[in-house]
Amino acid sequence: MKDIKRNSELIDNQTLMLEPVFKDKVKTRIVTTHGTYYSEESTLNLLEDACNRFASTLEGRLKAMRKLMNYLMKTPLLIEPNNFGAFPTMSYRHVECVWIFNHPFYVEEVSKGKSIVLFSNGISVPVNSSKHVLLKQHQRLHTSLNIYGIHHRNK
Repeated sequence: MKDIKRNSELIDNQTLMLEPVFKDKVKTRIVTTHGTYYSEESTLNLLEDACNRFASTLEGRLKAMRKLMNYLMKTPLLIEPNNFGAFPTMSYRHVECVWIFNHPFYVEEVSKGKSIVLFSNGISVPVNSSKHVLLKQHQRLHTSLNIYGIHHRNK
């Protein structure tokens, strides 16, 4: 286990996923292209701080995306809208929600509602979500990034 981090500086365009952890003081596992880290902050606090770095809030970003894309449930989050974002595997308020960022991955469904997400660097993560939901959420995130980029360029 690498050092425990207490801030959101690891949440950037190299983040692969955030996963809640329930062990001692550790609340979140942060998986990046350069390693795995652990934080005493919750996933929502880390995402809030990451949004704050780009002059917004978690709720503000989600509200804007709901309005722009009409995604009312499991809304993708554009943390730095022209660069990177993440999608929730279930309601973002659910304690077991995993956030997967805009990087390529493969999905293997192991049973109904349970899958393994495999990233290109070899890291695999079991998640409580179907392959269908994961692929749909991945598509929604990339569509949101593209639509935002088009809107931004046209202004």
